[in-house]
Amino acid sequence: MKPFPYFALVVLLFLNACALPGLSTADPPTSAPTNTSLPTDTPAPTDTPTPEPTATPDVTATSAAKATKSAADVLAELDQELQGDEVAYQEGRLLWKQSAPFRISLSGPDTEIQLVEKGLTAANFIFKSDVTWEATGLLICGAAFRSEPNIELGRQYRFSYLRLSGLPAWSIDLFEQGFFKNTPSDTRFSDALDLGNGKTNTFIIVAIDDQFTVYINGLREGKFFDYSKQRLEGTFGFLAWQDSGRGNCVFENSWIWSLD
Repeated sequence: MKPFPYFALVVLLFLNACALPGLSTADPPTSAPTNTSLPTDTPAPTDTPTPEPTATPDVTATSAAKATKSAADVLAELDQELQGDEVAYQEGRLLWKQSAPFRISLSGPDTEIQLVEKGLTAANFIFKSDVTWEATGLLICGAAFRSEPNIELGRQYRFSYLRLSGLPAWSIDLFEQGFFKNTPSDTRFSDALDLGNGKTNTFIIVAIDDQFTVYINGLREGKFFDYSKQRLEGTFGFLAWQDSGRGNCVFENSWIWSLD
């Protein structure tokens, strides 16, 4: 046998052996890719409007602002009424201010005295009020100051407008148990008082230690002394006295300025 045919035979046998089942060198089939679900869209959050915060009223600040304005108003009155006098009111403070008119109505003979405010006391002060009087007979309108706690019967000073038979007068007196004791001023007559029915008269009382200075309708009536110092501190009231018939006293725009 020739060499070439023998070699060809060997190659042929080798190729047949490689073609046998299970001996294939072909790449295995690739499995089909699995479909992947698309991501689900997450809805965007709905814009919820945030409510604007509600302003909370600052009651303390409001009260302080009102008190400051009230004090400024009283100071303006003092600047006008006491201009040129020796009263050193600039270092004082507003102790009380009236918020609404106060009326005392009488059917005489009758007397009534009402506390200005419970627990309100002072030693040195300026007390002011606009007083309107109206009556068919004799009438007294006024105020109590440096009173003992019992405003009706306690020991106290009283300032009074006296509308007596057409005579315009006023006085500062000491009362105890509702009765007159003595007077630091005596009864004083003043043309500054308007006696007309329904007329308004303004009083200002400055009390410093044993000294009382009185102003009526802007006019300084004088300074008076109580050297016995019978009352040096106490509370305040409004008063009215009617001899007969009907009458009333109305107190407005009142305030107390502390000098303590």
